[in-house]
Amino acid sequence: MHYCPFPANLQGSRCYVDAAVTPDDQNNNTNNAGLGIFILNFQVQPPQSIYVQAQLQRCHSVLMGEAAALALGATIVRALQIPYCSFLSDSQQLVHFLHQENRQNPPQWRIKPFTQVFNNTATTLQTHLFKINRNQNTTADTLAKQARTSMLTVQNCNCSRPHCGPICTLFQALLQVDLNSVSILAASCCR
Repeated sequence: MHYCPFPANLQGSRCYVDAAVTPDDQNNNTNNAGLGIFILNFQVQPPQSIYVQAQLQRCHSVLMGEAAALALGATIVRALQIPYCSFLSDSQQLVHFLHQENRQNPPQWRIKPFTQVFNNTATTLQTHLFKINRNQNTTADTLAKQARTSMLTVQNCNCSRPHCGPICTLFQALLQVDLNSVSILAASCCR
């Protein structure tokens, strides 16, 4: 298993991902899932902290929410042109599946579009995917929980990095993010 007990010791940038969704329903009901992305970008100086909240419409399972969060994180990292990034998730089942040699048959077929987005991104960037403990993923978890219950209908973005200039690189990158059924609610760029 690709488990990382100390994420702070990893070299390069890190992207923590999580989802908040009602536990799997045997009746196949769908809910919105909150997605939380927390990126520590060490490719720029001073380092950049990025917080993103999004919602996945028509989420069928916890695993689908987790896969969507990972795909969103990878899409943002690619748009930000971060060449080396470690992705960190507390979903053991998702991390295990994405480390298999044959990724053609996911544990749930509805996650396939999201795992494919991550796979495509992983081949264009130097990425690593690690399983971390839930208590090491509190920022992404909090973002996901807030996004799940959010009533925002218009994207709310802010930047407090004086080094970004008049147009924040995060906001430019978010314009390139187009993920099916995923709506970005809020994003923040800090130093």
